[in-house]
Amino acid sequence: MNIRPYWQYYKDIFPFIAGFGMICCIATSVLWGFGLFCTLGVLFGFFGFQVFKNDQHYFYYNLGITKWKLLKVSFIINLLVGVPIFSFLLISFYFFFGSFTIT
Repeated sequence: MNIRPYWQYYKDIFPFIAGFGMICCIATSVLWGFGLFCTLGVLFGFFGFQVFKNDQHYFYYNLGITKWKLLKVSFIINLLVGVPIFSFLLISFYFFFGSFTIT
């Protein structure tokens, strides 16, 4: 399996995922924001790609990749990229600020 088209698709939907993740972190707590980033963020990125870059799906169709397969692989890539980054940020936040509670 060639990973390059999946990685390119993930790079195309990542701005939508990151924006959704930041809005979720601002609207909720950091832990809820990360959970939404990992789960619903990919769906939001998929929808953003559908709306703004719909004509680029022909590139993936020509390679024999369906939208469902793009969504599944992007979800896995998002988990593989998001968990280490979030763990590093959480540990550094704990190191610099101490407790996670506001009170």
